[in-house]
Amino acid sequence: MYLETERLIIRDFVLEDADALEKIKYDKQVMDFVPSLIKRDATIDDIREAIMYYDSVKGTGKYEEEILYAVVLKECLTIIGVITLSDAKFLNEPQVGWMMRGEYGRKGYASEAANAVTDYLFTTHPYDYLIVVMDIDNPASYQTALKCGFNLFEKRTVYDYKYGRYCDDYYYFRKYNPNSKTRCRFYGDVEYNGRHS
Repeated sequence: MYLETERLIIRDFVLEDADALEKIKYDKQVMDFVPSLIKRDATIDDIREAIMYYDSVKGTGKYEEEILYAVVLKECLTIIGVITLSDAKFLNEPQVGWMMRGEYGRKGYASEAANAVTDYLFTTHPYDYLIVVMDIDNPASYQTALKCGFNLFEKRTVYDYKYGRYCDDYYYFRKYNPNSKTRCRFYGDVEYNGRHS
């Protein structure tokens, strides 16, 4: 993938980006909400291996594992964050996400990158909609999702049957492809466009 916006370049990671991706992986803000990005205690070798994996599946449309794309500031070519794409294992739906290094937060970079990527995906893939999920304690991502045209569909609580306990609540957002006829879910003949509190 290679996309340009007014301030950003969104592109594939290459091996030379391993150090920059390590900085993002261990950024405090990223660790607070996505500690298992790549792998919980990823080494630089794990990060290089992940980049090789991204390279092996790019363009195939097979995203069983999360794929990361570099978000680069045009003015200085610094990698400031990532955009993610996956078929969420527990939801089986195409999911996008974003993570920015803390020092580049609150400048609109995440929404600029996410808008470019969702527009691209809707024109190149037959997705009726894309989803975003996030911890309910992540207000910055919540605002980014709204700014990008995602609508809050549901607030969900996960029950872990293996350990017999409830997990963290999360928000589930959808953004519909403007070229798709799908606009909501139906239960019987009743239109359903999500529930949340």
